[in-house]
Amino acid sequence: MTVFRTTSDAAEFLKHARDYLRSRPVEHSVMLTNAERRFADAEGDDLWCWLSTADGEVAATAMHTPPFGLYLSVGPDDAVRTVAGELHERGRELPSVGGPLRQAETFAEAWAGLVGVTGRVRARQGIYAADAVTPPTGVPGRIRRAESTDLPLLRTWHAGFFTDTGHPVEADDTAERVADGRLYVWDVDGTVVSMAGITAPAAGVARVVLVYTPRELRGHGYASACVAALTARQLAEPGRTCMLYTDLANPTSNGIYQAIGYRRIGDAVHIVFD
Repeated sequence: MTVFRTTSDAAEFLKHARDYLRSRPVEHSVMLTNAERRFADAEGDDLWCWLSTADGEVAATAMHTPPFGLYLSVGPDDAVRTVAGELHERGRELPSVGGPLRQAETFAEAWAGLVGVTGRVRARQGIYAADAVTPPTGVPGRIRRAESTDLPLLRTWHAGFFTDTGHPVEADDTAERVADGRLYVWDVDGTVVSMAGITAPAAGVARVVLVYTPRELRGHGYASACVAALTARQLAEPGRTCMLYTDLANPTSNGIYQAIGYRRIGDAVHIVFD
C-alpha cells in the first residue's frame, strides 16, 4: 500500500523527501533547488507531492509551481501512474509535465487517459554532469562576475535566451542573480560577449543555467569558454559536481559541453498537454 501526500510548504516537503532527492542529486537538481529556494515561504498555489511505500520509504515526488507544469523525480512506473491518478482526483489542472524521460512519458500517457488530452513533446533534453573540465584553448577574454552596470544588457539577453530556446518564459530575475553573485559573463577587452548562470548548490550539485551568446557573436567559442571557466570555479569547491541540460535538437551545444568535460548521464523531456 502506498500513501500520497501533498503540501504547499516546501519546508514540509523537504522534511519528508530531502533524503530521497539527495540520493540522485543530479537528476533531482531542479526540484531540490526550487524547494530550497522556496523553503521559507509557503505559496498558496504551489503543490509539493511525495508518494511513500508501506514501510515509509519515498518512491516518487513531484512539484507543481504555477504557471509552470508538473515536474517529476525519478521513480518506478507504477508510482508515477499513482501520482497521475491522485492529482486527477484532486482536480489539479496541468499545462505540461517535465522531468526524467521515462517518468515524464509515463505520466503523460496516464494523464492523457485520465483527462482526455493529447501530450505533445515540446523539448527533449540531455542531462549532463561534470567532475572535471578541460577549458577550450585560443578563446580571447576572461570570465568575471556580472555587475550592476551589466544589467541593461543582461536583461535583454535573459529575454533572448527564452526566445531562442523556446523554453517557458521565466520572470526576469537577472538583478537578483547579479546581486547573489550567480551570474557570470565572458569579457573580451571590456566588451561582454556571453553569459552563464549557476544555481546555489543543492546536495553538492550546482546547475549551469542561462547560457547565452547573441547570434552576431556566436561561433567564437565564447560560451564554451565561459561555461568551462564557471564550471572550473565550482569544481574547485570540495565535493562539488556541476550539471546542465542541453537541447538534444541542437547538436552544436551538445558537442561543446562534451568537449569541455561534461558527460551525458540521461535524458529529460518537456511534454505539453493540448
